Amino acid sequence: MAGAVFYLRVSTAEQATVNNSLPVQEKKLRDYCKREALDVLKIFVDPGESARTTDRPKFQLMLAYCRAHRRKVSHVLVADLSRLSRSVQDQGYTIALLSQLGIKLESVDEPMTGDSAVGQLTRNMIGTFNQFFSDSLSERTRYRMRAAVSAGRFPWPAPIGYLNIDKKLCADPERAPFVRQAFELVASGRFATGDAVLKLITSLGFTTRKGRRLTKQSFARMLSNPLYTGWIVSGDIRVLGNHDPIVSEELFKSVQERINGKSRPHKKLNEDFPLRGVVRCATCGKPLTAGWARGRKNKLYPRYWCWEGTCKAVGVRREELEGQFVNLLSRMQPTAKLLAELPERAAAHWQARKARIAVDARTLNNSLAVERTLNQKAIMAKLNGTLSDADFDSVKVSITEKISGIESQIKALDCERSTMDDLLQQTQTEAVDLVGAWQKGNVNQRQELATAFFPEGLVFSHEKVFFEPANVVLHQMVWRFVTDEIDFGVPDGI
Repeated sequence: MAGAVFYLRVSTAEQATVNNSLPVQEKKLRDYCKREALDVLKIFVDPGESARTTDRPKFQLMLAYCRAHRRKVSHVLVADLSRLSRSVQDQGYTIALLSQLGIKLESVDEPMTGDSAVGQLTRNMIGTFNQFFSDSLSERTRYRMRAAVSAGRFPWPAPIGYLNIDKKLCADPERAPFVRQAFELVASGRFATGDAVLKLITSLGFTTRKGRRLTKQSFARMLSNPLYTGWIVSGDIRVLGNHDPIVSEELFKSVQERINGKSRPHKKLNEDFPLRGVVRCATCGKPLTAGWARGRKNKLYPRYWCWEGTCKAVGVRREELEGQFVNLLSRMQPTAKLLAELPERAAAHWQARKARIAVDARTLNNSLAVERTLNQKAIMAKLNGTLSDADFDSVKVSITEKISGIESQIKALDCERSTMDDLLQQTQTEAVDLVGAWQKGNVNQRQELATAFFPEGLVFSHEKVFFEPANVVLHQMVWRFVTDEIDFGVPDGI
């Protein structure tokens, strides 16, 4: 007796439920079987699958069933050819494969698509139009996606750690702290593999939105996704998104270095080298970098040098460069009169800095609350037996160090709030001890002092071994010295 296999498909979950597309398709096929006296052998349904490819779970199962039961299967029924495929090539291949098995494909809504010459022509034409519809829809979708990305919007489902709210990515308050913690644990270098970090944060309660464990592949993709730093990358487009980052770019780069087995990048601010990025090379004009150079007997020496590989015009000991800078500060001897000429620069620069301090303070306090919450979850996980002693010790060290670091940064911000304010107030009544301010300040305060008085940076000449007067403030100092201290005249007899 002849038997039929049904294949049903919809592209979206909405079509499968709201529009009742699947029940409508099935009814059409059952009515056809009653008219043609066909037994219904098997029904295969692909909900929410695109017809642009044959890589569909139930579609492949349907073909496998037809191969295994070709003596029983006489027909494969679809509501229309677009349910089968939206690719002319895939449609032709599937029909030819079924034909080799002795199975006839029937489109209930398109009866004029049989094996006759006219039927094959009609079938190919319908397949061409189906592919055209799919291709044109895909083009419009890609255009809209590209326009959305260019505008800084992420048009796809939110990755773990974010939520889609009103067509915008928002941090998931439940999972974003775990994402940040995962990046920090990987960057710390305490764990040999990312799998160990995944196991640890999973034991702390990190799951997908559906409550499932995160797979190793998904975790690896998460660690490599620049979206978490605020950037959206799609093809050749890389734009800053309108969503808030979960991790800093410095932390993200550190994780990439760990993943690739390279050393960690330099910090933007280094307590050991406050003039890095402030002083420029007189030859190439690039800011100097700095670090610890290894000398004889593996002894380390602090140095500043030109990072431009083809230049290398500057290579100087830290003591020499910073000594020249301190000497420059001591010669300035700024009084209220001198600083009255610079208030706009100094005050504007400091106002921007104060605004950033306020933002940093809020961020640090939020991070502190998150770390304390994670600490409580770690304790609960250990008490419940889901976290081993070794894993608890590892995460405890990480959280403790993070809390200590955050508290230190908050303390430093509180200390820094009044530094430049006091300095500017002091200029109203007396001369300022810039050398003392430099020697007592931290790396942020030292850079603020340098950039406030030398907003264009300082140019250092290795040959002349001092700062060249290529800066506005230095020009002013030289001009005062020339006009106030030196009397020009013409000697007799000339």
